[in-house]
Amino acid sequence: MKSINIIKVAVICALCISQLEAATTLSGFGFELLQSQLVAFESRMQLEQLQLSVKQTQLEQERLKQDFFQKLAHQDSGVYLVQLIRFSNESFEVFRDGSNNHGYGSNWTVFQRRFDGTVDFNRNWTDYKNGFGNLWGEHWLGLEKLKKILDTERHELLIVMEDFEGVTAFAKYDNFMIGNASEKYRLKSLGLHTGIVGDSFSSQLNCNFTTFDQDATTLCAATFKSGGWHSNCYQSNLNGIYMKGGKQDSNKGIHWYYFRGYRYSLKATKMMIRPYNHDKK
Repeated sequence: MKSINIIKVAVICALCISQLEAATTLSGFGFELLQSQLVAFESRMQLEQLQLSVKQTQLEQERLKQDFFQKLAHQDSGVYLVQLIRFSNESFEVFRDGSNNHGYGSNWTVFQRRFDGTVDFNRNWTDYKNGFGNLWGEHWLGLEKLKKILDTERHELLIVMEDFEGVTAFAKYDNFMIGNASEKYRLKSLGLHTGIVGDSFSSQLNCNFTTFDQDATTLCAATFKSGGWHSNCYQSNLNGIYMKGGKQDSNKGIHWYYFRGYRYSLKATKMMIRPYNHDKK
């Protein structure tokens, strides 16, 4: 590129000198002609430099994009920035699970994670709406962010649970949908259930999300100290009180009825979503 520009400069300068020698020196026309051609040449050079800069920026953006998708292809777990609307200023971070997840594959977006009880899940409506905790540890992504992701296309839901004896169980649903804030993030759809444990979630379909300060009807959130889609009151309560040791004398704790019942509080849970047609993209 530099050698071509040097040749351009040499040719134009030779042409200008030739025209200047042939021009009438008394009128000053030769000088004016040289000056105008140099200005035109400078403008062209600036335009080419700008075009080159734009091209380099586009190539850099494409490289960053390819790096991002390559990481996902290699199933790396970690925190990623989500921008649901291209070129918008609205973006937020999520934790992507890159493990095999019992044959269900990778690239799941985690919206609930518990494993050691370091984060209190007995929170108010605002906290459950906006999210809390640490994306690298125990956390709740936030109902508003969850809703925005689900609105982009059909999503499936995978719930992974573990007891204190090291036994892992999972349940999957193929069409997870919730309402908006004015609808109290109502649980609208779960779709078809599969997995190695029974369905302890469908009984809470069409229930609003409730917290201790937004629970005028059932009082389940206040009674069991957890935010969730409560009916009367639940078969699953994955946001319940974290209680170590597994077996309990009370029916409070982290429960999935068809995995250990109401008198056993689970050790770890993950709730994750992924586009339904992820393997066709």
